[in-house]
Amino acid sequence: MTASPDWSIDQNICFVGFGEAGEALSGGFKSQSPVAWDLKLSSNAFGFRERVQSAGFQPASSLEDALIDIDWVVSLVTADQAAVVCEQVCSSIRSKFTYLEMNSCSPGTKRSNAQMVAGAGGVLTDVAIMSPVNPSRLDTPLLVSGPSAEDCVNFLNHFGYNASVCGPDVGQASALKMTRSIMVKGVEALSAECFLTAHRLGVQPEIVSSLTKGFDGLDWLRRGGYNLERMSKHGIRRAAEMREVVATIQETGLSADMTRSTIEWQQRIGDLMLEPETEDLMALSQLLNERLS
Repeated sequence: MTASPDWSIDQNICFVGFGEAGEALSGGFKSQSPVAWDLKLSSNAFGFRERVQSAGFQPASSLEDALIDIDWVVSLVTADQAAVVCEQVCSSIRSKFTYLEMNSCSPGTKRSNAQMVAGAGGVLTDVAIMSPVNPSRLDTPLLVSGPSAEDCVNFLNHFGYNASVCGPDVGQASALKMTRSIMVKGVEALSAECFLTAHRLGVQPEIVSSLTKGFDGLDWLRRGGYNLERMSKHGIRRAAEMREVVATIQETGLSADMTRSTIEWQQRIGDLMLEPETEDLMALSQLLNERLS
């Protein structure tokens, strides 16, 4: 029987990307003196360096410096930057490493990134984040696939994460994540189109009541407001993810007509750059309709 790895040995860990997901998922590694690199560190906008430090991470002066003697790279950037960042890491790193590809990418993108990582002497593990990272943070469910999935799950769970093995192949975890997003982000986009139209026509309360009765009592007043709030704060990032979902669908040989429309709505509302502090459906509908006029 193979001995279990001793995760008490210090591991050098680097987060590349330290946005909402990076910050929320950083807490387990505080004891490892981890480092972080994010483009926002270059300008230190809005005290970004202090945010990284308060999370227990050492801000790096560059990506190259962040990767010195690193054992584990955790990639948490926007979906449209995942391949770019992977290429940058692979051209800069000089140590054997495990690459936790945690971005919302298609299975094909993750397999392509895995080839780059292998060429640089590392191994990539496909990690899918399966729910919003806040407020769950370390309790956020993570699905892990790839040749080293079992070792990575042991590693993550040793540090307090909620990870489980999905399968032995890179792309399996991503396939679940991307396919689920067709529905989750698609329903958000339908919520926007439906409830904003209803608000303009003066029939929103009646629509909410009808939908709630028609969907086994699902509270569409609450769900509709939540969906609009999520799109307002994260629409740009969601649109980038859904472009990867289009790639996922096309990899199967199907068209992606509905998902392309989801991208349009997510991008349109994200581009408004709103940061609402409410999930009230009526208030958000009023705000969005005013800005979309």
